[in-house]
Amino acid sequence: MSIRDIFKVNFKKYRNQAELTQEKLAEICNTNACYIRQIENGNRFPSIDYIEKFASALNIMPFVFFYEESEAEAVKLRLILNSQKEKIKSLLVENTSKICTIIDEC
Repeated sequence: MSIRDIFKVNFKKYRNQAELTQEKLAEICNTNACYIRQIENGNRFPSIDYIEKFASALNIMPFVFFYEESEAEAVKLRLILNSQKEKIKSLLVENTSKICTIIDEC
């Protein structure tokens, strides 16, 4: 699959996941629904500026548009894990401490 095809598929997928109509996404990004339809049909390809606007509106990183399904899911998972790493560490330390206290009391 070409990079334009990957983009087109992901663009529509993430718009649908965000539960945005073509019209609403166009409104948010200060463009028109015809442009969104043309992108989703593969007749047009957005500029870098619009890719950034679309990504922001869909609450994703711009590069995610260019990953095939399996890669995109892995990237999203890594981003989530990295953003939560400190919280996870803190919870592990806290819970380990509580478990040790319980064991000591037995």
